[in-house]
Amino acid sequence: MSQPLNMTDQYLTELSLKGIRETLSLRIKEALDADLDYEGFMNLILFDEIQYRKNLRRQRLLKAAGFRSQASLEGINYSKVRNFDKKTIQELATMRFIDDGINVLIFGATGVGKTYLATAIGNHVCRNSRSVVFLKMNLLLEKIALARAEGTYLNFLKRIHSADLLIVDDFGIKALTEQQFQDFYDVLDERENGKSTIVTTQLPSENWNEVIQDPLVCEAISDRLTARAFKILVKGPSKRGDAAKGLTDHSEHEN
Repeated sequence: MSQPLNMTDQYLTELSLKGIRETLSLRIKEALDADLDYEGFMNLILFDEIQYRKNLRRQRLLKAAGFRSQASLEGINYSKVRNFDKKTIQELATMRFIDDGINVLIFGATGVGKTYLATAIGNHVCRNSRSVVFLKMNLLLEKIALARAEGTYLNFLKRIHSADLLIVDDFGIKALTEQQFQDFYDVLDERENGKSTIVTTQLPSENWNEVIQDPLVCEAISDRLTARAFKILVKGPSKRGDAAKGLTDHSEHEN
């Protein structure tokens, strides 16, 4: 530990060991104060580097996910009016549903907290070093149309397929055109083999034929989403106006 710090700093920079570089001075002091041996000191600085890289990956994953708001599992309000089953949320927090390729369908009226719950799950997944893509249904369809026009459609599908978790928010707001429901089918078909998808919707699955007017495609989409899925019904009054009334709780004022 007698190496001049300016040389050490140069070596750490060349090796891209930024985590060690940021904490080295502090760790040297701690090692001297605690009379640590070389192995103990090495363990400390390697731990710092590992944590730095994990945090960097989390930041990249959160940015790439495209979440529209902040949300966390810790912020969920489990009051009876919301109908959140704590055991189900705890099970989702283990992320076994991703390993098992199980979907999550979140139903409920506008403003009850569907988007908050989906975002909270996605945020948790990112913070545990798994990749997420979050898209509003209308934005997903717009991106598909743009990718097709630019000749990058297959690349876009590959990006969607590669995500550990896809979140499609606000499915069923309006009827889909033939091209749109075929595109949505393609997205789900790409993810059918072991990939999890979360869908939030105001529309019960038995009414999806209202927005997907081709019976065969509707059945195919329904089967891919519902055959193996957690189904969560969120209840209660809309939270959208609560901030102005001073009635806020831990739920986000979104769908």
